[in-house]
Amino acid sequence: MNEFIFEPSGKRIRSDEENVLEAAREAGVEIRADCGGRGGCGKCRIQIIELRGDVNEPTEKEREKLSLKELETGYRLACQLRASGRLRVFIPPESRIESRRISESTIEEDVELLPAVRKIHVRVREPSLEDQLADVERLKREIGDFKISLQLLRRLPFLLRESKWDITAVLWRDELLSVEKGDTSKSSYGLAFDIGSSKLICHLVDLNTGRTLSRKFSENPQVAYGEDIVSRITYASRSEENLRRLQRIVIEELNELIEESCREAGVELKEIYEAVIVGNSVMHHIFFGIPPNFIGSSPFTPAVRDFISYPAMEIGLRMNEEGRVTSLPLIAGFVGADAVSNMLSTRIYRKNEISMVIDIGTNTEILLGNSERILVCSAPSGPAFEGAHIAHGMKAVSGAIERVRINGDEIEYETIDGERPKGICGSGMIDLIAELYEKGWINRNGKIVREDKAVLKDSLRCITVVPAEESWSGKEIYVSEKDISEFLMAKGAIKAGWMTLAEKLEISPEEIEKIYLAGSFGRHVDLENAKIIGLLPQVENRRVIFAGDSAIAGAKMVLKSIKERDEVRKALEKVEYVELSAERDFYRIFVKAIYL
Repeated sequence: MNEFIFEPSGKRIRSDEENVLEAAREAGVEIRADCGGRGGCGKCRIQIIELRGDVNEPTEKEREKLSLKELETGYRLACQLRASGRLRVFIPPESRIESRRISESTIEEDVELLPAVRKIHVRVREPSLEDQLADVERLKREIGDFKISLQLLRRLPFLLRESKWDITAVLWRDELLSVEKGDTSKSSYGLAFDIGSSKLICHLVDLNTGRTLSRKFSENPQVAYGEDIVSRITYASRSEENLRRLQRIVIEELNELIEESCREAGVELKEIYEAVIVGNSVMHHIFFGIPPNFIGSSPFTPAVRDFISYPAMEIGLRMNEEGRVTSLPLIAGFVGADAVSNMLSTRIYRKNEISMVIDIGTNTEILLGNSERILVCSAPSGPAFEGAHIAHGMKAVSGAIERVRINGDEIEYETIDGERPKGICGSGMIDLIAELYEKGWINRNGKIVREDKAVLKDSLRCITVVPAEESWSGKEIYVSEKDISEFLMAKGAIKAGWMTLAEKLEISPEEIEKIYLAGSFGRHVDLENAKIIGLLPQVENRRVIFAGDSAIAGAKMVLKSIKERDEVRKALEKVEYVELSAERDFYRIFVKAIYL
């Protein structure tokens, strides 16, 4: 039995496991593993501070990712390190998973309040020798026809009599979910979830008023098993146990958010009768425990695309056990319910003008069209905008460089919360690359042309962004030509996505009247710099709308009104999915789109 101690939290675990990353996962210690623990990203750096036992020699992957000085001072990659005995390690700030900043605002539209959940208070006439109608038929006589589960039917006779026939019937569409004592009609609540690859958002809604009572968010704990959805598919596909582990940890985290929301709003868990979830296709499948294996390989087929609803007790969400957990439809293997929700909340399917919705992330979803026709694609942008594959890249958390300007020969920066810089997040990389290009430090290919600014780090040509004495870690923060290339590849995939859709609609990108930037990332992007690097089309800033977390807004619209479910079905009739990998001209467009 081995013992692992993780600092600075002090968490410890005794385990037969030897791999340090796996032991950390067992202990509930979150360490960045953007590549899924395969040694490819180098983000799981830890430092050995005490060892009573043995560890393996540094692997070839560790020698690639760590300098000789780092190895000599005890730095290792958690995914590559195996230990027996007692091991104490320190997890540096850049290797920890921290809560990021999210957008608090959305473009949520008011809808007619007509939820699928209804509560009807009724005094049921008691049976007698003259009126021997069965309990179910007796209740139907008062509230109309309904379906009832066997589990509830077994309890119904006692519920009616213990309540002295004064009850509130809770229905979801035409299904009887619950029978409650007395008049509880004023207590009816629902949940909306946006299950993202890296963050989870939970809103608690009063279904009687439509008011949002609580907004909570957290990091998706699945990031410990891989930053991008391809890594999650790979991990989940290895065994049924792995799939169940990914499902369990995300549901446990959602349950924490539910309980926090209920405490804040003074709501009981049993008073929540529906949860509406949105997310990409992989997150959707894992949440429901559906194997995502076949989404990950051609022809990228999901198991189901339509609306689905199941009892909460089958999923494990802490709410009324008979309450329903509903997902919006998917569009394709890599275009999920979050894209459908974005389409609903922006209403682009109703507009005459050409509009684009773009949700930038590890898998960027793009919608382009109007009331006649909407094209949609998934751009394989990868996790570079989240800091993966960038030597000093990180998420938008405290200490991340989010703004960059070059003044003369000096690089000036701003960090989130004004902390000492720990690394560079996506918005900071956009600024940095735009400024380097505009000031003539790099060329269209991202190669350094200011030789006086070039330094050599691990055989890579780099530009120092933050000197060692200014950084959180006491080490230089730099950007290499390789980092810039990774970022331009990600940008190129996104640009090629919207250029391909525009070509198919036979319009120029400049003809797009409205661009909705969905998700938290969009709100923190400098529009001019995004246009300089080619991330967005060259349109006036007034045409760009920060939609915020529009996916959660769409989920709430569906939660609050069954009419919005019909709206979704009608809108989907106008949608055409474009598989970029099957487009003859995509590679040509992509190669051109990479350049600045």
